[in-house]
Amino acid sequence: MLSGKKLHGHRLTAIAVSACIPVCMLRDVSKTIVVKLFPFLKVWLCASLCSIAPMALAQQDTSAYQLRTVEVFGNPTEVYTVGSKVAYIDSTFLSTYSSSSLADALQARTLLYFKSYGPSGISSVAFRGTNASQTAVLWNGLNIAPASLGQTDFSTIPVTGIGHVAVQYGSAAANYGSGAIGGAILLNSHEYKQQGFGTDIKLEAGSFERYFGSGSASYSGKKLAYGLSVYNLKAANNYTYKDLSRFGTPLARQNHAAVAQRGSTQDFSWQISPKTEVALHGWYTYADREIQPAMGSADTDAHQVDESLRLMAELNHLSWLGQTSIKTAYFNDFLHYTDLSNDSKSDVDTYQLQAEQTYTYGRHWSLRGGFNLQYFKALNDGYAGEPNEVRSSVFALFRYDPVEPLQLSLNLRQAFVEGFNPPPTPSLGFNWKPLNNDLLALKGSISSSYRVPTLNDRFWIGAGNPNLKPEQGWNYEAGMQNITDLGWATLTTEATAYLMQIDNWIQWSPSSTGTWRPANLQKVESKGLELSTSATSTIGEAKVQATAAYTYTSSEQTAVYEGSSNDLGKQLMYVPLHKGLFSAEAKYKGWSLLGNINYTGLRYTSNSEANSLDSFLLLNLAVSKELQLGQSKLQLALRADNVTDSDYQTMAYRAMPPRGYTLSLRFIIP
Repeated sequence: MLSGKKLHGHRLTAIAVSACIPVCMLRDVSKTIVVKLFPFLKVWLCASLCSIAPMALAQQDTSAYQLRTVEVFGNPTEVYTVGSKVAYIDSTFLSTYSSSSLADALQARTLLYFKSYGPSGISSVAFRGTNASQTAVLWNGLNIAPASLGQTDFSTIPVTGIGHVAVQYGSAAANYGSGAIGGAILLNSHEYKQQGFGTDIKLEAGSFERYFGSGSASYSGKKLAYGLSVYNLKAANNYTYKDLSRFGTPLARQNHAAVAQRGSTQDFSWQISPKTEVALHGWYTYADREIQPAMGSADTDAHQVDESLRLMAELNHLSWLGQTSIKTAYFNDFLHYTDLSNDSKSDVDTYQLQAEQTYTYGRHWSLRGGFNLQYFKALNDGYAGEPNEVRSSVFALFRYDPVEPLQLSLNLRQAFVEGFNPPPTPSLGFNWKPLNNDLLALKGSISSSYRVPTLNDRFWIGAGNPNLKPEQGWNYEAGMQNITDLGWATLTTEATAYLMQIDNWIQWSPSSTGTWRPANLQKVESKGLELSTSATSTIGEAKVQATAAYTYTSSEQTAVYEGSSNDLGKQLMYVPLHKGLFSAEAKYKGWSLLGNINYTGLRYTSNSEANSLDSFLLLNLAVSKELQLGQSKLQLALRADNVTDSDYQTMAYRAMPPRGYTLSLRFIIP
């Protein structure tokens, strides 16, 4: 699972491979990925320590030194995802909730469902009725999920360390590789564009003995930019809750759910020449947490330490062939779990190399081709041996705008995985404005998906199944959008319908003895409808924005293997059939008011639909005031979570926090 402890002696491969490498050679090339050509960590440290030297260069007048962007089709996330639904988390919300986890932020602002084992437990995402392993999470364009779990624990990712968040719905294996079946979450580092020095300090205190502090410092010159951010969180989470396991549901106190988290990010970029730029990114997270017991269970003093180190170096170069991008990365994920009878460690090293070449011809078409190499090495007390795995893929992404109201994309990826034979994963999408204006926009896409079983799926002693089949399937979606200018407000309405059919769906579920094991479900069909309406209005100095959204998600087995339980036509466990949200934001003369209402419908706790969790509604509110102190800013904010004090669960018998308050103070020096 997660971290960065055994780092001494690690080296990251730098393989000079031509972008036109033959596909048939990729299997042999990928096996050389661990060749130790240069000490990556020493290069990283050297670059950080020597960053003072380029400061002098930054004082020169180099206004012409701008690396021209190749993307002329709008937001880079959407260039090759034509026909798919893409959503963004706005900067105001990220600023107000910067001390929250990414799980809390996405739960409040999107229709995604997060399964949480409590404020100190794991939090995993479900896209369109899929499970956490069927969601790709990328950081600066590279997948960060460790090969052991194949999923990301969102409770350990703080919002404060992220610059931009985008959410793509639906299968996207052609764009992002294995695992992008239900969707993808795209995270990017902060960009430091404002010239000069900047400082940002935030202090926060809240209910249940929760304290948070963060600080960042940055410098941006003509050619050089550097940013450093750090954060620290401590929370006792000693709230009271209704114990549903006892007669009369008496109040009980949560005594074993304390959390201590800390981390940092570093981002360094240097424009070496008018056409060449290099960048280094570092991201470290650490979480020390007590694992709260389920209601009615004995306290086994469960405790977990998660530690992750992510390092990346990238080179961008512009030439007559277009833009060349090369990224190398080293990720280490460490996890140590203990209780009264267990002491288990997991340490996973991931090495990645990705090269891309993008050529854009005017405003009509753009072609991106490249390859990705991955090497995983795992040390896990739960495995019989020390498995390692090599994965590689080649891809081509094509965007074509024949006329202004029509946009097309055709993408293809071919993966290569030891022991498996992945099929090609193509995707085809379109956007079309038949009236040649914003009154009506139609979209649609067809995409293939593929996912390799994780190391835990195959090698976990007593539970893993080395004979698991990989998942593969197809996603179909169609939708429409309307943008109406009412004069005093702009109204945007969007509707999307989708159908996802997956063969050999891998699901962990409890056996008759209570042991969780993975198994292939022969065929699962997930289908649904997503509706959203947003309005934006500016009247004088007041600005108001509101969004209402609803999703219907049906996720059922449509075929079962002989001898397996007959759960045909029944909703899969922990998939809410109905989910909705309403969010609003109002700004006036430095004042800001944020509100989120989130509704989650009934969820079954097994595929047989024998037991279920009740629906719940959460209301969160925040009010803030910004004071101008010369060139600096002081922000005061008061936040209330679960205002209606709802009793709810996202996982069975895991108590969630009641109403709580947070007071924060933030000082910004531009």
